[in-house]
Amino acid sequence: MGAASLWTACDLLVKPADASTTHHPLGTLHSGLPLFPDHMFIAPYWREGEVCMTVRQLQRHAIFMGKFTQLCDFFTRLRPVTLTCNVAFYNFSLEFFMMKKTAIALGLAAMGFGAQAAEWMVTPDHKFEVNVDVGAYYQQIKSSTGQTTSTLLGSGINQIQFKSTKTLDNGVKIIGQVELDYDPIVDNSYALTDDTKVGVDIPVWGRLTAGQWDSFMEDNVNEALGFWGIGDIAAFVDEPLAYVKGSSSRGSVDSKHIQYYNKYENFELAIDLNVGWADLTYATPMYGVATTVGYKLGDLQMYFASATLPAYYSDYAGTSNANTLYRTNAYTNGSGFTANYTMGNTKVAGMIFQAQLLSGAMYNLGGFAVQQTIDAWKLGFTMQNVNYGGTDQYSQFGVGANYTLAKNATVFLEAKSLGVSNGYNDAIEFGMKYTF
Repeated sequence: MGAASLWTACDLLVKPADASTTHHPLGTLHSGLPLFPDHMFIAPYWREGEVCMTVRQLQRHAIFMGKFTQLCDFFTRLRPVTLTCNVAFYNFSLEFFMMKKTAIALGLAAMGFGAQAAEWMVTPDHKFEVNVDVGAYYQQIKSSTGQTTSTLLGSGINQIQFKSTKTLDNGVKIIGQVELDYDPIVDNSYALTDDTKVGVDIPVWGRLTAGQWDSFMEDNVNEALGFWGIGDIAAFVDEPLAYVKGSSSRGSVDSKHIQYYNKYENFELAIDLNVGWADLTYATPMYGVATTVGYKLGDLQMYFASATLPAYYSDYAGTSNANTLYRTNAYTNGSGFTANYTMGNTKVAGMIFQAQLLSGAMYNLGGFAVQQTIDAWKLGFTMQNVNYGGTDQYSQFGVGANYTLAKNATVFLEAKSLGVSNGYNDAIEFGMKYTF
């Protein structure tokens, strides 16, 4: 709306194209809703014979329904009219531009609702979001002796996420996020906290957050080859800095930490300060630092990251005793480079990484991944070579396909081969995941 469109929580503004702004007080707020008289028409600004609607009818169709929907059906041959009202926690703004005898596009503001149904505005400067993943899958996996186990699972792909962003007058944003991981297959199972953080985002200066969540390095470097995977493990080859071969890199660069992030044009910078301990007496804190720099050149996105690691890092160890919530870190440092490129319906990613163990030995990993989208289908493939020293060298593969049944509802089939003796941790998963 223009600067002249001054309004309050209980006013209706009508501004014809050839008239100055006219102000109509409509009453006072009561129980969070403005009082609109049944006899109030906005017809005086329409030409004779045109369809009109009482504000009470507009209230029933627009406010009580929770959104403006298909109001063009009620208005024809209107000159430009702007309506604004504030109801309870929401601000609605609807602008009509009509041509003679023909109703054309209705400019619809989202009334605080984002593209996802789970996102809305508590107030104009406060966004709240809820996202839920629910899924289940059938898994076959091999043990170190080559024995195959088959079972129905839900762990690893289900979570409930709450996010809140409050924007202050000076543009500073207060950020909060809580995630709970749960298993819908197991009755009366626990929900455990996962990616949880709180912080501030200051214009120009950047974002500072604290908590426990995936570091920027883990998301964009360590996990670069698994971007197409949906299931729990079957799509994913070994990740750098994994505490166990064949597992994810959680903990090493995904634990208690403070993160600074900023973006300037095509450059990104993230510094994660990982909080841990020097020994199991928990008397001497020890910190690791993961630094990641990103650069985007057209459709090519590149990241370089380097990390030093604490001797013991925070991770859930199956007990409520705080002194046992740490794992031994097998690495002292690591660094890697990734790049991904999108060409229409095809996305390609590559990664090289080197990690140093406590013993001084070096691990080297390198590979590529590709995803092809064909209508509702997405096909993924990953190949990686790992060198854990001596004869401990493997070629690893992952392959998968998923089909979108409806928006955010996907069925998937994924498999991996890690090249280890007896097919250890080779897996196949078939399942469905729904996000809402």
